[in-house]
Amino acid sequence: MSIPLDPENDWKNKIADQILKDLLDIHKIQGNTIKKMKADQNGVFYVEEEISIDDVLKQF
Repeated sequence: MSIPLDPENDWKNKIADQILKDLLDIHKIQGNTIKKMKADQNGVFYVEEEISIDDVLKQF
């Protein structure tokens, strides 16, 4: 049995989905990549891998 979504949060989810879609469109137009980050044992972050927007969209 599933719990129905709260209508008050439904509109927030729709806005969040639209923002994500818009950000992906912007990055696709600009040709930017997404940087997959990791932290070393000292807690310093570094770029492990750069992923193109097209590759990210293929996963959806």
